[in-house]
Amino acid sequence: MFERVEVHKIDTDLDWIEVSATDKEHDAPAVIRLVVNDGKQMAHVFLQRYMTKRERPFTVADSHTRQLEEFFEEGCMAKVFAKQPTGSNDLVALLPTNTLDFIHPERASFRKSRAARVRMFLEDSERFLQRRRFEKTLHRLGWVHSLDPNNEEAFELKIICLRSWKKMAECVPVFETWIAAHPKRLEPRLGLSEMWLYLEQNQRAKDAFQELLAISPNHALGLIGLAQAKTKLGEDGANELRKAWVLDPALTIDAVEGAFDFRRLAADDLEPRSLADIARHFRIPLKRVMARARKGVLPMHPPAGDGLMRFSDKDLCCHDRILRMLGLEIGGEPAAAGVEAQTPLFNTDELPAGEPTDADVAPTAETEPNTVGGQPPRRRAAPAMADGGPEQPSLFADEDLT
Repeated sequence: MFERVEVHKIDTDLDWIEVSATDKEHDAPAVIRLVVNDGKQMAHVFLQRYMTKRERPFTVADSHTRQLEEFFEEGCMAKVFAKQPTGSNDLVALLPTNTLDFIHPERASFRKSRAARVRMFLEDSERFLQRRRFEKTLHRLGWVHSLDPNNEEAFELKIICLRSWKKMAECVPVFETWIAAHPKRLEPRLGLSEMWLYLEQNQRAKDAFQELLAISPNHALGLIGLAQAKTKLGEDGANELRKAWVLDPALTIDAVEGAFDFRRLAADDLEPRSLADIARHFRIPLKRVMARARKGVLPMHPPAGDGLMRFSDKDLCCHDRILRMLGLEIGGEPAAAGVEAQTPLFNTDELPAGEPTDADVAPTAETEPNTVGGQPPRRRAAPAMADGGPEQPSLFADEDLT
């Protein structure tokens, strides 16, 4: 017994048509090519050739035979309409998406309207996608776009399908078609920009992010993405990150601390260094440096053979500058190489020129703490109790005070 019959391919002049069919005993479809002439004759030839391909005869119900005759008759009518220059082309446009389902008749597109077919094919695509049948998903979505070229849901499902199938490069033409159909939409532009970043096409990513920001200048994700593309190209992306932080501090901090890549592609100053050395140099706790290394945001490159990861001093300084700019680290300059400097308690750089500092002045009678004019401070006797009781003992010597 047949399960499903679908149009597989159609000749441009509708001289022939290919049909794929499956039955209960064969999951793999069999493709049969037929000459478009008469519906009943086409159904008869189809049954004969299908049984020959399956190498076994089987009985077909009369109701199924009538459905097949009507199915092929519509192909013959479409051929007639296609040859009429002023005739309706809707039947011709719907013909490639004709299907028959003998198990679930409600899933058949035969004799359904264009809108009903679009809804049904989208539902089929989601069902196939959940089962990870990616090829069938894309096939159904292709039908949707043949009937509704600007359908955004179909674009979204195509991107989800291709990403799940690990075919990232094939997402690019889908995004470009989506942008051409909806030029003002930000989602496809952001997706295309991020895909260029993933494919390490950083100049194209930079251009795509700039086009996005030309439409929406305050798009925080666009600003972060542009900063990432610039950083990979060896340019300064601090201004974009600062603006993104003003617009959305939490999003920017999450990106910098969890996903941002501070490594330049053409770094030529790589040297092996330990995490302890980096923590000591930039005055950052070692645990924090190790946590960033595990997240992958510390700009480190694979070792050259000595067991230590390699780092670029320029990349590390850029990383440290961004962290301090966003308030993720306390401000200050890194320690000089090989010098253990201490942080002063007070900032002496703000003193006027020629003003002596505490280290330049020796304590004297005038400058000794707890003295006034070179004399000890005046001491007061403890006050008497309010009820006339004895005075509290003095903390100082019992000498007369003037």
